[in-house]
Amino acid sequence: MRAWRSTARLTQTQVTLLAGDTPLASAGTAEPPTVTKALPLGEAATVRLVFSRAAAREAEQGVMRAFLLLAALGGTFAVLLGLLVSRWMTRPVEALTEGARRVAEGALESQVTVEASGEVGELVRTFNRMTSELKATTERLMASERIAAWQEVARRLAHEIKNPLTPIRMSLETLQAAQEAKHPRFPDMFKESAGVVLEEVDRLRRIVDEFSHFARMPKPQLAPVDLGELAQSVLALYATPPAGIQILPTLQTGVVARADRDQLTQVLVNLVKNAEEAMASTGGTLRVRVRSTEADAIVEVEDSGPGIPLEHRARIFEPYFTTKDGGTGLGLAIASRILQEHGGKLELGGEPGHGARFSLVLPRAA
Repeated sequence: MRAWRSTARLTQTQVTLLAGDTPLASAGTAEPPTVTKALPLGEAATVRLVFSRAAAREAEQGVMRAFLLLAALGGTFAVLLGLLVSRWMTRPVEALTEGARRVAEGALESQVTVEASGEVGELVRTFNRMTSELKATTERLMASERIAAWQEVARRLAHEIKNPLTPIRMSLETLQAAQEAKHPRFPDMFKESAGVVLEEVDRLRRIVDEFSHFARMPKPQLAPVDLGELAQSVLALYATPPAGIQILPTLQTGVVARADRDQLTQVLVNLVKNAEEAMASTGGTLRVRVRSTEADAIVEVEDSGPGIPLEHRARIFEPYFTTKDGGTGLGLAIASRILQEHGGKLELGGEPGHGARFSLVLPRAA
């Protein structure tokens, strides 16, 4: 019995000897949770063994905790490794995306400096070669366009100058022949020819002055300008319009833009003058409006004349393109350039046969 008790204590087992259902002897204890096993000793007695599972359960829990800890460490390591690999792989892609955005914004010389290998590295090197070639190609193209533009301007300028030279030469040749022949009407002929020469010389001066202005247009000196007040001051110059022409202003107050007042005055004077000339033979209505949107300050000059033919609309702002006799074709080109220098634009509206509308669109001052 003593050995029985020692064994029960060491194994944390409760041993009970039963006669039927009556305990005869018992030794040891078993901490829960437990498992019960009955061993019959013939028909007279039964030994009931109650095994404690506390140690086994604690061992199982220890193994489970160790497993979970290892799993957590492994998962954390895998996540960190994935982040590192992902970062290593996506950095070149992000740099390429940023480089493409800069190129789209006009920074054609943008280069991607991030290090990369494999196919991504080859893509980075190809991108850098592309931007270098793009910049060089763009510079060559812009230089060619500038040369072509100035060649066209020179051709048109030569044509404009050649036109007045012809009547000047003819008038002088006529005078020279009359003087040599001692023609009795030489004083009258001289007076007539001198008038023609002076008129053509004035025309040459206007051509040269406008070309000089177009070629050396000063940078605008920006300051807050109330467009309603500016339009009112320009219209004051036309307080007495030609017969048959009515001027109807609609000027919203408080429309302010940062602009060069003198240059905008030049644009408005030119547009109002063009509108009056378009209605010189038929008369009509000249409307000048000043209005605003959330972002823009707008001045509109609209006439009820014949309008701009469809075939001329694409070229209306080109230098030296004109449909007027004696016109230089620089007025609208200069006006359009002034608006561009202000960060705005000059727009043409209206339908052919129903008048023309020119809109000065400028960024509105805050």
